[in-house]
Amino acid sequence: MTIRTAIRRTATLALFSSVLIGSLAGTGVAAQAAPAASVPQCKGEFKHAVSNVKFSRMPNGRLTWSFKLTAAAKRNLGSLVNVSMPQAFVSGHEINPPYGPHTRSSSYDFHSSIKSYQRKGSGHNYTIKTNDEISFYWLIKSISHPRSGAYRTITCKVPSA
Repeated sequence: MTIRTAIRRTATLALFSSVLIGSLAGTGVAAQAAPAASVPQCKGEFKHAVSNVKFSRMPNGRLTWSFKLTAAAKRNLGSLVNVSMPQAFVSGHEINPPYGPHTRSSSYDFHSSIKSYQRKGSGHNYTIKTNDEISFYWLIKSISHPRSGAYRTITCKVPSA
């Protein structure tokens, strides 16, 4: 994939992060992507109508997150959901997403982490570095209410360990 394609895909994610996806969104509009000059650090809590995500960087360099649906999202989505991460980017390069689909109770903490990753189409392993810009796109599908769902995007910079 070329850098131009990665930038185009990142711009598409930014566009989708500010647009309601009809009945699939179910829980409201995602927060608008921050301009490149003001991309926040991936630390602390990112609150939103769909989910609250907490990031932390471990001393070994691993970036962890805790993804919890809000009370409003749980009401709209029901008791059972499938959370996946269909797309993720590191510094403009699309990567193999670091989170596989999980079907769990809507009150589950959909947690995971990233330290090393592979760019799409590459067999090479890379390691996240301080100030890498990471974009995650989560898709939430309701199992309880099959016509309901939501999505959540976050773009942030990897903080120092």
